[in-house]
Amino acid sequence: MMRRDCGIVLKLRVKRRMHSMWRVWCAVASAVVAQTTPGHFLFMPTQYSQTSLWGSVSVLVHRGLGADGPASVLASSRDGSALQSVHYVPIVNHTLRWADGDAYPVEVFVQFVPQSTNLEKDVSFFLDLHDASSSVFAPHATAAITIQAINVFPGEVAFASNTMSTKIPATWDPQTPFPLSIPVHRLKGAFGHVQVPYDAVVGTGTALTGRDYNFVQVLPFSRFLTWSENDKDPKNIELLWLNQDVYRQNLTFTLQLSAPTGQALLGGINAITVTVEGNDLGVPAGVLQLKAPCFPTCPAEAYTVEAASAVRIYVERQKGSMGAVSVTYSCKSLIPGQPQTGTLAWVDGDSVEKSFVLVTSGTSPTNTAHQVTLSSPTNGAKLNANAASTAVIVTPRDQFAGGVVDFVSFTNEEQLLQLTTVQSDMQLMPELDYWDSRIGLPKPVQVTAPGSLSLLVQRSRGSAGVATVCVQTIDGTAKGGVDFVAQTTVLQWPSGDTRPIEVKMTILAPPYTELDSSRTFSVILTSPSNVRIGAFYELPLVIRGAMQTPRLVTSVLDMTAKTLALTFSHPISSAKGALVSILNPDTKAKITLTSNSVVVQLSPAVVQLQLGAQDFVRLQQAPNIATSIATSALSFDPGFADYDNLQCKSTDVRGCFQPLMLPQAPILVTTFIADSVRPTLVRFTFDQQYVQLQFSKVMDRSSFQWMQLCSSLTATACVLLSPPSRLIPRGEVTTTTLPFPVDETLWIIGLSPQDMEQLSARGIGPTRATTFIFLPAGLRDVQGNVYQGATVVQAATSDCSACPAGTYRSRVCTDMADRVCMACSVCGSDHYAATPCSATSNTKCHRCHQCHYNQYASTPCTPLQNRKCTACTRCTDDQYEYSACTTEADRVCLTCDSCVLTSLQEQQCKKSAAFERRKRSPYGRECVSDGRSEIATGQGQLVWCWEMLMHRQWSRKCQPQRLFLPQRPALLRTVQLRHPSLKPRNPHPLFSNTISIRRSSKS
Repeated sequence: MMRRDCGIVLKLRVKRRMHSMWRVWCAVASAVVAQTTPGHFLFMPTQYSQTSLWGSVSVLVHRGLGADGPASVLASSRDGSALQSVHYVPIVNHTLRWADGDAYPVEVFVQFVPQSTNLEKDVSFFLDLHDASSSVFAPHATAAITIQAINVFPGEVAFASNTMSTKIPATWDPQTPFPLSIPVHRLKGAFGHVQVPYDAVVGTGTALTGRDYNFVQVLPFSRFLTWSENDKDPKNIELLWLNQDVYRQNLTFTLQLSAPTGQALLGGINAITVTVEGNDLGVPAGVLQLKAPCFPTCPAEAYTVEAASAVRIYVERQKGSMGAVSVTYSCKSLIPGQPQTGTLAWVDGDSVEKSFVLVTSGTSPTNTAHQVTLSSPTNGAKLNANAASTAVIVTPRDQFAGGVVDFVSFTNEEQLLQLTTVQSDMQLMPELDYWDSRIGLPKPVQVTAPGSLSLLVQRSRGSAGVATVCVQTIDGTAKGGVDFVAQTTVLQWPSGDTRPIEVKMTILAPPYTELDSSRTFSVILTSPSNVRIGAFYELPLVIRGAMQTPRLVTSVLDMTAKTLALTFSHPISSAKGALVSILNPDTKAKITLTSNSVVVQLSPAVVQLQLGAQDFVRLQQAPNIATSIATSALSFDPGFADYDNLQCKSTDVRGCFQPLMLPQAPILVTTFIADSVRPTLVRFTFDQQYVQLQFSKVMDRSSFQWMQLCSSLTATACVLLSPPSRLIPRGEVTTTTLPFPVDETLWIIGLSPQDMEQLSARGIGPTRATTFIFLPAGLRDVQGNVYQGATVVQAATSDCSACPAGTYRSRVCTDMADRVCMACSVCGSDHYAATPCSATSNTKCHRCHQCHYNQYASTPCTPLQNRKCTACTRCTDDQYEYSACTTEADRVCLTCDSCVLTSLQEQQCKKSAAFERRKRSPYGRECVSDGRSEIATGQGQLVWCWEMLMHRQWSRKCQPQRLFLPQRPALLRTVQLRHPSLKPRNPHPLFSNTISIRRSSKS
């Protein structure tokens, strides 16, 4: 382009002095063209790898270090361990081209040959650049392509070893569960997604789930580990170790992996036994410590006592009570020169805390920590180093003679102290009047009903002189005059008097309250005279609702009548039988009743559960449950009974909130009546191979000794079944048609071939007329009741007939049961029969279609048809809505062509042409004399909206009308308007009952 431009420039006719300048410029341009380069060709990158699953790979060829002019290069493939046409499609002299100035990389598409089997190892081949229009960059002239072998094996899932041991650190907080992680590995492959379930193996270790440890994944179906595609990292089974007793032995448990998904396999090590090491393998005699908030990490509680008084200190025996043990206590500095020591002892099995008393004197050092220590435990007991010593701080005795006044708060320790006969406690008696003041931290007083409430205020620790104090109520969320009677009372004690004084508080029942869960106020002591106010001078009171929750009073389990009668302390409105369990309190085995049992309310506080057939059989089948009063305990789940709280009295609108009935701890039944009903044979069938006996009760299998099949009721031709014929155990599969003997009410006896041949030879069993069973004597149920009924019974036939009209078959007939027919259901309110009742199926009721906004039910919902919804009618511009559209009725529209519309109807008719004409009548259409006065004028008629005038207001739709008189032009007429309701004494201010009318020439 530069040479051509120069040629053009040289051909231009310009001045001579410009020729030299263009000549120089063209020479420079030619020199620049001579230095351009087409570039070099190279692969970048030079290494490629891909699996045969992708089917191809793209190789990039670059043009670098120049892009002048068009360029090209050839690419060809070359075998390595990969062979052309076997592993890849060969490339021969594939031409790659670039235009002038183009330096973008060019893609070479290399395709793999599909393999019928997976490659066992990686193979590779090469792609070379050659015969380029310019040079090829030699270091990058060849690209290596590797076809990777595919490992489609999902892998094996296994533990690293069969056993694992762990130990809880000594510094671990025993109140916090210790986490355990058991790794599971994925080996020999990582193809696809894999999940493997896991769980504990029951009965293989000394650790139990729920007591010693728990899975982090609480639900059994959520216990599985998951690996994603190409994921080979180990996954952990997470557990929480609960048993952190100070004295425990080694505990073990076993975890088992189940069959993994994704065609993965279980490895050889698919179970692991985990051992959690104990910390003391000896028999625990216990750990002794001074009383502390927790065990074993908390330090002992410190004590504060006044000089010339006494203090009680407690010692605990924790984590063991084996054998008789003792410990020595000592304090050397409470009374100078008089160390106080002693011994506390526990007998075998005793773990109750013990106490000792230390005495102070008037000379005891005050505001100093005096050490009290335990030492010399005996018979294998140990001391907890964290709580083997404590401190007693002595404070100076208050010398104020008037004493201290405060609210009285009785504690259990003080009450026991007054009644004690223990010798060590006698040391406290001289100080009892002073030390045991009954003044302590007052707990909030809970008030649950209106009425009178007594509070005690006492003077103690001094009684010199007359003392007075003021008792005053302070509002909180509870208000004086609404929730309680506010008061200010002055209490007085004579000199030497320390008696408690009673203060009466009155709690009101207000007519209304706010929505608060409770209301509080306080009673405080103020304005003391010759007495000091104690530290706890304020007593809080909380007003709550009183809830009378029913509790079980008596229970009668009658196994003969199959009933359970429950009597409660308060009336209940309903009960749910499925929340009742009957259990053995010793073995903890229980049977929870189902909806098969029916609840009947005998009285407001008594309900009776009629045990259903299935629940009764489960009770009979369960070992050691409901066999005596000792094995018959009851428990209730939360919400067993609904009850009315009508007797509740509360000052809070939500104070009588009724919660669910609390769960009932297992409690033995009050009365137990054993089952005395004798069993009977309900049905007997024989199908030439199996004998089926359906009894009315659960039978004792051990009472079955022998049985005969006979051809007649006289039992003359019989075959005694031989030992190879056997009574099939519960749960064993017989055939695909016979039911499993799930309980002992159904006995299935499989006949041996020899017995079947004998029966066939004697003609027993082909028909019902030749099939009888001879039952042995001694058959009994599990309660020991002897069989009652005929010993020779004919085989039964089941009723398999069609159900009558109006019923359907709910259960088909079997060898042991007739078909069951039930009455067809009738769809209830707002439901219709989507599928009608047939001989084999019940009516299927669906909810009727619900009409939405702007729809109404044009066809109502009935038990036989669905509701049909239609769009509501829309009023036109010449109509107004008289009644709105509802889901049950269409909108009603009336015409706007009326003189008697309300203001709201006028607003709806403001776009109506008919209404406008009505307002301008008689130009369009005259008003009809509906309720209006018509006045005869001889030659014309005047129409007036009389009713509007009588209401003393002008109506826009009923204006005074012009009167057209067909008379002479200048005639003046006087018209007298008369109406019975118009009273001359009370005329309208804008209306006169006389008008003058002149006929004009234009009107």
